[in-house]
Amino acid sequence: MKKLIIFTLIISMFATSCESWLDVNTNPNKSTTAAPDDLFAYAAVSYGANRVGGDSYMPIGFMNQSIATGGSFGWGYAEDRYDVSPYSLGNTWKMYYSSSGNNLNLAIDIAESAEPAANNVAAQAKILLAEMMYECTMIYGDIPYSQAWNSSYAYPEFDAQEDVLKGLIADIDSALEQIDVVDPIRIIESDPFYQGDMDKWIKLANSLKLRIYMTMFDQDPSVADEIAALMNEELIASADDNFLFPFFDSPENENIKFKLFDKYANGSNIWIFANTNVFDFMQAYDDPRIPVYFDEGPEAAAGEYKAIETATEADATISTISMYLYRPDAPEVIYSYSELLFFMAEIYTRGIGVPVDLTTAADYFEQAVEEAMLFYEVPQADIDGFLANDLPDISGMTAEDARYEIHVQQWIDLMDRPLEGWVQSRRSGDEGQEVPNLQLPNGAPAGGIMRRWPYPDDELTGNINAPQELPKIYDKLWFDK
Repeated sequence: MKKLIIFTLIISMFATSCESWLDVNTNPNKSTTAAPDDLFAYAAVSYGANRVGGDSYMPIGFMNQSIATGGSFGWGYAEDRYDVSPYSLGNTWKMYYSSSGNNLNLAIDIAESAEPAANNVAAQAKILLAEMMYECTMIYGDIPYSQAWNSSYAYPEFDAQEDVLKGLIADIDSALEQIDVVDPIRIIESDPFYQGDMDKWIKLANSLKLRIYMTMFDQDPSVADEIAALMNEELIASADDNFLFPFFDSPENENIKFKLFDKYANGSNIWIFANTNVFDFMQAYDDPRIPVYFDEGPEAAAGEYKAIETATEADATISTISMYLYRPDAPEVIYSYSELLFFMAEIYTRGIGVPVDLTTAADYFEQAVEEAMLFYEVPQADIDGFLANDLPDISGMTAEDARYEIHVQQWIDLMDRPLEGWVQSRRSGDEGQEVPNLQLPNGAPAGGIMRRWPYPDDELTGNINAPQELPKIYDKLWFDK
């Protein structure tokens, strides 16, 4: 019953937000004169709501073991044990295809058909769509892509993940070719991310390509040359370039995670707890983000922080995820400067398209950790002390040990970004050598940890080209070596 109530709340929040945020109050697909700006805004709001709500944030965070449910003391055991709701599976799929994806494709068609063509508008929609479809294939694996949103195909075929990722690169390149930073025609007021700053859209596009190539690298080392070439392009260069979906401390525009606890728990987090898979790393390094990420349990001593394992019963001494992270104006982070810097550190540690250079890697590593802490408003003095005394110096390590330390800090940085954390944990090493080395939770189905979501029933029954032999939830995706 609790989950049904929460699901209903999330849907009602999303509907209300769509009515007020950016004045998006109707489905633009119902209009015969839809403007690309409206289509883009509707897609962005639908996308942002899904990422922070009960359909994505919670089930992915629980099943990837970056946050803990607390069992019957908290949220319940379902997602801990890989029992993901059909609503999550189906609503997330529909967001990528029916609402956000479809609207962005309509926006692209209208923009490119205009006289003259609104190329910047089309580019903005293409780049956002590429990010969303990257996420979709990271969740489900093989997905409709080359034939999706094409009226010539009533039943689009599912493309192999490798082909999807290559197609995304091609679409991003197409967007980059269209961008004209001098052309004033672009989405501005309806662009919640960059307000029409095309220089930032260029940086994002190149950074998305880097993310995709880094995801592909272990299965396709030939992309190393492409990675090396991207290092000479404009990339996210500061926190000002972060790709964020904003929320605000005003009625109907608050972060949905805040609204959940505000409505049903008097503004307190009573359901989501610190997971040992994150906390133990932070405690071992005396990480100053501990009091930022976590609140003390109501019966814990002041300054006492404790975590629990996945699928374990909590009590009143266990730390919860902090209400700072769930504050009303907490933005949803989709791509951060720290993430880019961690990629750079890994590139020089592994020699991906460049010679191995652990000194350069260490510089990027330290900068990445600093930026990660600055984003969460850790005092500079605490950051300086951590960098000087607690952060491992990877410059004198073996490349293998240095890579491990990088992945530890990436995992910590991505705790409140469960989708990116799930991708990172799967790509962090061979099975059994991943960071963290997740174990099958107590009560979860045998076979292995959850590496993919099953396809939603509506797609399986409604698309005759859907896979007939369904993968298991523990089967690896193509990128997951």
